[in-house]
This record gives sequence, C-alpha cells and structure tokens, in this order.
Amino acid sequence: MNFFYKIIATILAVFVYFPTGSIAEYSPKNEEPELVFSVLSDVHMEGNNTERFNFFGEGVRDVNSATRNDALVFLGDNTMNGQNIEHTFFYGILDRYNHIENVLVTSGNHDLCPSGQNSGDYNTQANQFVSFYNTFMDENVENAYYSREINGYKFIVLASESDAGVQQYLSAQQLAWIENELNSAEESGKPIFIFNHYPLNHTWPFVWTAGHIGLESEALHLLMRKSNNQIVYFSGHLHMGFYDNKLSYVNEDNITYISVPAFGADNNVGNADIQDRGMGLYVEVYESEILVRVRNYAEHKWMEIEYIINL
Repeated sequence: MNFFYKIIATILAVFVYFPTGSIAEYSPKNEEPELVFSVLSDVHMEGNNTERFNFFGEGVRDVNSATRNDALVFLGDNTMNGQNIEHTFFYGILDRYNHIENVLVTSGNHDLCPSGQNSGDYNTQANQFVSFYNTFMDENVENAYYSREINGYKFIVLASESDAGVQQYLSAQQLAWIENELNSAEESGKPIFIFNHYPLNHTWPFVWTAGHIGLESEALHLLMRKSNNQIVYFSGHLHMGFYDNKLSYVNEDNITYISVPAFGADNNVGNADIQDRGMGLYVEVYESEILVRVRNYAEHKWMEIEYIINL
C-alpha cells in the first residue's frame, strides 16, 4: 500500500503544482553557523484546494533555495482532514522539490484526532501518519513522537497519543521518554530544540482555552525546567501570526517559547499585527546566540521580524 501511494504521489505532484519560476538564493545572516534549519507549521494540505498546493510547492522550493539548510521541520496539521490523499499531496510535493537531508514531521490534531477534524479513529490515523513518514522519508520511527540528532544538537518531536480534540494528551510513557531525551542531551551543553504542534497551557494568554496541551502541560513544563540545557520550544496550532511587540516570543528561565504562524491557513486569532500566510522561521544557531528570522517562504521574502536568543 505504501509503495502504491508513493507512485501516486510522484504522479500527482507533477499535475497539482506548477512552479512559478526561479527563486533567488539566500544565506544565513552571519558566517559559519553551527546549525541552520527551517520551521513551518499548519500547512493544512486539503484535497481540493489548489491554492494550498501552490503555496506549499512555492514554500518547499524557497526553503531549498537557501545556501545552507541542515533540516526542515513541520509542526503539524500538515493535512486538513487526515485523509490519505492529503498526505499523498503533502509528501508528493515534498518528495519532488525538497533536497534537504533531514526532514522532521510533527503531527497535529487535524492529522490524528477524529473529533471534528477527520473520520476514522485515533489509532488508524496515527498508524497512517507514521507509515507515510517512514515511507517517504526512508525512516523507521515507531511512534509519532521521536528524536533526531543533527550537527550535535538534539531535536525532539512530540505527539498527542489519543483523540483529545484540539488539545494534546501526553502519556506517562511519552513523558518518561522526554525526560530521558533531555537527560541524554545534557552532557553536550548545547541548546535542545523541542517541536510540538501544541503550546504549553500558560504560554499565550489570549488564545482559545482548549488550544493547548491538556492536563500534562505542567508535567512537561517541570521536565523542561529541570534541564540544565537551554531549550527552545516551537509550537503552532494557534494561527495567531506575529506581533510587533514580540508577543509570539517568550523567555522563561532556561526555556524560550516561539509560536509559529499557520503556513497554509489564515492567521486571524488574537488580532496579530502580521497575519500573512506562507510565513515560517529560518533558525541560525551560533556559538553565542540563536538568530530566528521570519521569512515568507511562499512569497520568497524576508519579514522585518527577528529574535535573538543569547546562549
């Protein structure tokens, strides 16, 4: 079945998206970063939405126009309804236009949770998510949560483990796994990057009440606070865009939280100053700082927003 979808995806990618032309190269702002990666969230690939096919295709080509990019991370809600055909479009375009070696795909409520988002049951949706990821990325992850080490830096991908609707459920098993992952990265002394579709409960005060991790939010928070490493926690889900006062960026002791806007859908939650679609992050990691630059990947231009995390 997986091989069948890979053939179909290859064929469909040729017909659902037509590149607009060449894209100018761009580079890290400073010389010789230790690590560079891009983060996109909430692509919401929809089976009959040609605009999102084009947005996604332009975005993937733009990400690959960077002279340096060690990884590409998606923060979940990659599909609108968790359908096979939507995963096929998502991975088909990605497979055709992406050349970045490390691709990490996070799951969101639209990908996994039938409650008002898609049909089927959680286990079927989760198995489908893992199967597509392993097939197209040539990986062998067992769960929708997993980790990767890239250039000596720990990347941790989290996932909901039940149909909790627009919230997230983290099992005791996943929390124990997270603790082990954090501990294993401690000796490096390097920042740890956590990617989760859902923000922690206390991070953004004005979003809808259920738009966070569920009851396990405080348990995850305590695990991160215990770490001796600096942690950068990326989340999507909220569709809230960016604020001139940097309200989508919060420092708390050893943790920095960054909210990533929706790439394929409107960013109209919380009256953000910048609500454009197509935006994502270009993250440059240096010895003494992390530079987070906001780029509209679909329109191939930089936004006038940058965050600096001092190390």
